[in-house]
Amino acid sequence: MEAIFNSLIPVLALIVTGFIIQRSNFLPGTFWPSAERLTYFLLMPAILIHSLANKKMNSLPWFKILLTVEGTVIVSAALVTIWWLFNRRISGETFTSLFQGGVRFNSFVAFALAENLYGRDGLLIAALAAGFMIILINILCVAVFSMTVNKSSISIKNVLRDLLKNPLIIACVIGVGLNISGLKIPAAIDGVLLLGGKAAFPIGLMAVGAAYRGGNLLLHKHPLIVTSIIQFLCKPLVAGGLVTMLGLSGPAAAVLVLMFCVPTAPAGYILAKQMGGDHEVMASIITTQTCLSFFTMPLTIWLFN
Repeated sequence: MEAIFNSLIPVLALIVTGFIIQRSNFLPGTFWPSAERLTYFLLMPAILIHSLANKKMNSLPWFKILLTVEGTVIVSAALVTIWWLFNRRISGETFTSLFQGGVRFNSFVAFALAENLYGRDGLLIAALAAGFMIILINILCVAVFSMTVNKSSISIKNVLRDLLKNPLIIACVIGVGLNISGLKIPAAIDGVLLLGGKAAFPIGLMAVGAAYRGGNLLLHKHPLIVTSIIQFLCKPLVAGGLVTMLGLSGPAAAVLVLMFCVPTAPAGYILAKQMGGDHEVMASIITTQTCLSFFTMPLTIWLFN
C-alpha cells in the first residue's frame, strides 16, 4: 500500500498544483487551453510513439487486452444507456454528459500512474489499451450526440474524419507501424520524442487540476451519483472480471484495471460545449469524479494488486 501511495502522491500533487495556480491567477487564463492543446497534439503523441515503437509487443497478450478494454467500455456504455431509458425525465443534452462521464477515461492520469507504478512496460500496456479504447469511445460519444442532440449535423463521414484526425490514434498507429515494420527511429529523433514526452505528464496533470469547475453540485446529484458508481465501481469490477476470465496476470492485468479506475476526461467538457451538450453537468461530473478519485484510486489499485 505504501508503494501505491508513493506513486499516487506525485500525480495528485501535480493536479492540486494546477488547481492552485488557476485559482490564484498566477498564470493568465489563456495559458491552460494552450497547455492542453500542446499536451494533446504534441507531447502525449511523442511519448506514445516512443513507447510503442521501441518495445517488442509480440510478447504482449494484445488480443486479450483488446477484449478486456472493449468489453468494459461496451458494458459501461450499456449501463448508462439502460439507466437513462428508465429515467427519461433527464434531457438528451444531459444524457450526453451522463454518457461521457461513465464511458470516458482520463488518459493523463492513467498513463502517469501506469508509468509510476509499473515503469516503461506499464506505460506500453497503457498506451496499447488506450489506442484500442480511444477509437471505440469516440465513436460511441459522437453517436450519442448525433442521436440525442445534433441529429442533422453529424454524419458517418464526419465521425471518420474526427477519428482519423485524433492525435492519440495517429500516434498509436505510427508507433505500432514502426514496431511491426522493424524500422528504427533515428537516435536523435527518438531523443526528441522522449524528452518532449516527459513533459506531457506534469503539464497534462496540472491542466486537469486547472480544469476544475465549481457550481451547484446538488442540482446535478443524479448524474453525479450514476456516473461515479459506474466509473469507480462497475468499470473496475467488469475489467477485473474480464482479466480473470481471460487469464491475464501481472502488470498487464493490473494496468488494465487501473485504466478503468481513473476519473472521466476533462476533454468531455470541451466536447459538450462544442456539440450542444449540457456542459454545466459535464463540469460537475468532472469536478466530482476527480475529487472522489483521490480516495477511490488507491483503494482500487490496492485491492487488485
